[in-house]
Amino acid sequence: MGFCRKIMSLPLWIKGVIVTAMTFLISWIAVYDLMSVSFFAPMEKAADFRFSDFYTLVANDRAVKNLHPSVVVVAVDRCNRREIAATIEDVDFCNPAAIGLDIAFSTPRDTVYDPLASAIASCPRLVMPVVAEETGDGTYTAVHTSYYDRFAPDDATFAAVNIEGDKEARFTVREFMPSFPAQGGGYIPSLTLALIEKAAPDIAAKVKARGGKSESLRFASYEFETIYPDEILEYPELIEGKIVIIGKVNDAGDLHSTPLDNFTPGAIIHAHSAATMLDGDFTRRLSAVESWLIAAAACYLVVLISLLLAESTLGDITVRFIQIAALYLMITCGALVYIRFNIDLDFTGAMLMTSLGVVACDIFNGIFADDGIIAMCITKINRLITITTDIRNEIYAKCSFKNLFRNSADDDSDVTLS
Repeated sequence: MGFCRKIMSLPLWIKGVIVTAMTFLISWIAVYDLMSVSFFAPMEKAADFRFSDFYTLVANDRAVKNLHPSVVVVAVDRCNRREIAATIEDVDFCNPAAIGLDIAFSTPRDTVYDPLASAIASCPRLVMPVVAEETGDGTYTAVHTSYYDRFAPDDATFAAVNIEGDKEARFTVREFMPSFPAQGGGYIPSLTLALIEKAAPDIAAKVKARGGKSESLRFASYEFETIYPDEILEYPELIEGKIVIIGKVNDAGDLHSTPLDNFTPGAIIHAHSAATMLDGDFTRRLSAVESWLIAAAACYLVVLISLLLAESTLGDITVRFIQIAALYLMITCGALVYIRFNIDLDFTGAMLMTSLGVVACDIFNGIFADDGIIAMCITKINRLITITTDIRNEIYAKCSFKNLFRNSADDDSDVTLS
């Protein structure tokens, strides 16, 4: 009992630290144990949610929409190879800064006269697609999947068109790799980095100086001019001096889930990654340590308030209102910081900790209060000790009485009558 009174009489700030540590323990069990139960495995979409997805949706709902001035998408859906060849030649004729081909072709039926092979061979600004395949040791090799790679000029640029969502296709695409470390040294550029190297070498150098790490895609408020093959020569000003990505925008096999929707074409995702690098619009993501420090600070404040108002009549409802206000503040401030300063404040841990902080306060009071678990256990133990002692004394008394009776009987048998 004295130990409990000492704990409950500690300064408020020390009790706050203890309860915050308990909250971390509870959150660790909730995150690492419960989330690993196979029962939750079907909830893939829920498990794939990130706090930045909400920020992206909020930012994209603004009335501000920017038509990017340097990136154009040419949609070649339902075009045959002859038409795609004509598209490449028309785009090249309009003097773009660079052309990226986001289509891989199998072997054609007629190889005697193939206009697509001629168009590829005569277009030095064209970047050809390959797949960066991981080798298992953190490096990649360029896998040529297109039949027409053999017709590219000797100095042609081959770049990776990989689009991955957290390394798995079924997950949401939020990031892109500007380059992939190549096996044996060097790197394999992504399609968009290769295009930027041709169009703006100074910007490409700044991107490469960041170390080739994955970068967050900026989807919000970006739109891209999308034109079709028969419009190219009618509007050459839409092509001149710009990065052009030739691909399909309605191919069911090249639609990906993004924070905005579940059916974003790969060509549009490449356009977003090019825009992110061209504008230097890189997102500052908090490290895990920074996120959990914010979570600990938020939890500590809520815990202090909860402990302070524990004896108040309206204490519980006041704490609940404070929790709701803190949740609203985190969401609002996080969205504003993301939109204005491009900083991704992941408040997932903070929301979890502030929610569990009140639970930890209840557990703390339930354990160390005068009528808490420890006091109750001590009372039960003392009662058990008392009962045990009484039983032992009763047994001892009975045994002593029997011994006394036996001794008395023995004494009577020794008496000699005269």
